[in-house]
Amino acid sequence: MTILQRITTEYIEAEDRVRLSGASPSGETVSLWITQRLLSRLLKVILNWTAEGDNGHQAIKNAFAQQAARADLKLQLSVPAQPSAVLVNAIDISQTAEALTMVFRGAEDVVGQLTLQRSDVRQWLNILHDTWCRAEWPQDLWPDWMSLPQGGPAAVTQVTLH
Repeated sequence: MTILQRITTEYIEAEDRVRLSGASPSGETVSLWITQRLLSRLLKVILNWTAEGDNGHQAIKNAFAQQAARADLKLQLSVPAQPSAVLVNAIDISQTAEALTMVFRGAEDVVGQLTLQRSDVRQWLNILHDTWCRAEWPQDLWPDWMSLPQGGPAAVTQVTLH
């Protein structure tokens, strides 16, 4: 299993799925395929964990938090994709008040683990939302507070998250 420190998230149109390329602190890299179906399930958990309540005031607070996370995104070098990516069959999630850990499982075994702090999760949500939009997948999963108001920052085409 590879403990991932940096990731690159990209939609690959020919595969109609998301490729997550990750690197460990030692430089070991792994590429993971995540289907829309599995990503939908993951996003429901992440959105519930990230959302700080469900009333009107909390929606505004979440929208501001997402905009702040988008503003803090920094362009970095991408993690190179591996030619033999592993199809993720399951993702085990554990969470604390400030961190979310995802363990990615392939058909045979665990292939990677990623722990993100709350601010990193919000940044990754923005990346996933942009990726989802590029894929032209149904938007009904996304809460209103994830959408930027008109005139907001332009979508980042590819960002590596540390």
